[in-house]
Amino acid sequence: MSLTPYFAAALLGYVLGSIPTAIWICKLFSRVDITQVGSKNPGMTNVWRTLGWKYAVPVAIIDAAKGFFAAWLAWNIGAFTEMPQGIALVGGVFAVLGHSLSFLAGFRGGKGVLTAFGVFLALTPLASLISLTAWSLVMWRWRIVSLASLASALVLPPLVYWEEDWKRSEGLRPIFFAALAISLWVAIRHRSNIVRLMQGTEPRFGRSKV
Repeated sequence: MSLTPYFAAALLGYVLGSIPTAIWICKLFSRVDITQVGSKNPGMTNVWRTLGWKYAVPVAIIDAAKGFFAAWLAWNIGAFTEMPQGIALVGGVFAVLGHSLSFLAGFRGGKGVLTAFGVFLALTPLASLISLTAWSLVMWRWRIVSLASLASALVLPPLVYWEEDWKRSEGLRPIFFAALAISLWVAIRHRSNIVRLMQGTEPRFGRSKV
């Protein structure tokens, strides 16, 4: 079995994921270095808090699109192999890594939630959309972005397992473990938020900056 499609998918996913959306949009349209204001995190939440929704919405759409197209294009790379889903998973995983560790931003980046959403929107759309619903409900109830993100990451792996089982997919185990790995990565990226959540000091959205 040739490893070339896997390397191609990994490279494609990492390069797409590495596009520093928040940094470029903020610098291009407002001349603000998002890594030097607010929480200094180059992600949608910090953009929304510091510059407003008009900047945050395109950041969110593009960050999700990075994950979606990384997985979708990688699937097409593997279309003529016996493991298109496995190759798509490689592309998706590396897109999330690229988003968090962008070579175009000094190996810094966001926390990977939106990019991960895009990946699984391409591969397991029902699981991804239900996970988004969980995010929305937690956000509506508590207005804490990190809590909503962690909740959506927590429910994603079992939802992926359920969807793949429902579809009787032969790739159930690989995609479940990929979802588990990405959810764990998202949790690791939120480790400082988890500490604040445990201490009861994590601010609610719209009231103060992280």
